[in-house]
Amino acid sequence: MITELGNLIAAEWLKLRRRPMAWILLATFLGLLLFYLATWAMVVALHEGTLSGGTTRIMLLSEPQIDELKRQLSFPGIFGAVLGQVNSTGGICAIILAAGFVGSEYGWGTFRLLLTRAPHRGFYLVAKLLTLLLGLLGAILVALLLGSLIAMVCQASLGLSSTLHFRALLLLPLGVARSLLVILPYVMLTITSSIFGRSVLAGVGGGLMFLALDMSAGSINTLAGVDPLVQMLVNLLLQPNINTLIVMNSQLFGLDQSLLVGGLDLSHLPSPLHATLVILVYSGGFFWTAYRLLLRRDVAGAL
Repeated sequence: MITELGNLIAAEWLKLRRRPMAWILLATFLGLLLFYLATWAMVVALHEGTLSGGTTRIMLLSEPQIDELKRQLSFPGIFGAVLGQVNSTGGICAIILAAGFVGSEYGWGTFRLLLTRAPHRGFYLVAKLLTLLLGLLGAILVALLLGSLIAMVCQASLGLSSTLHFRALLLLPLGVARSLLVILPYVMLTITSSIFGRSVLAGVGGGLMFLALDMSAGSINTLAGVDPLVQMLVNLLLQPNINTLIVMNSQLFGLDQSLLVGGLDLSHLPSPLHATLVILVYSGGFFWTAYRLLLRRDVAGAL
């Protein structure tokens, strides 16, 4: 059993590494991350008058907001800033990658060939998911490395203070694990959509539509303070629980998202345990649905 699963993961990993779309998505995400951090660095430089030698200051944000940006551009806050981008633009890239990774098996007609060698469809689904998570883990580590290099440059050019301690490095695995957990339900829903529609397009459409609807539903978080029952119902939605883990990741590295994100009421967010359980329930439900669809669908070749 373990050997079969290991062989499947090795085969899927080989396919993922040789898929051009995976590298294109990684480059796109890293480019967007660089643009995001460079934009905030420019805002800080204009505020401090660094570009004009201190003679001209352009104040686009308040002092508390600028201080928050400085924390995001230096250690250890850069880790929280990078992980925050992983769970925003990185989530969209993960949806596209998952759709292509699963849906293309139907378009290429390779799914049937795979099942002749490894007929257990549950193993196939688990191998797909674990390989995707390994790929996303690798992308997160590369993004953290890029963010660290940018923080060093900002520290030297903008004179930012750095307070990197060994404790922050010890907390990185926890932050990375939370980021993967935040992405997990969207990846699983995308896989489910790809299997249901037997195509890449169905996976991308289902994943992005769910992401949009979930973010829209999360906007009603302001109703949570109306009544305890309403708050309980709102906290059963995915987005408030996602927000809890994202905020916790920011706070883990000394950041305060409420300074830059208007309308974010931290007092109405569910507890960390509640958030983790709800996200796992959503992810488990999507996985079970994908597995049942996979069992009930005949595979007759390219569709």
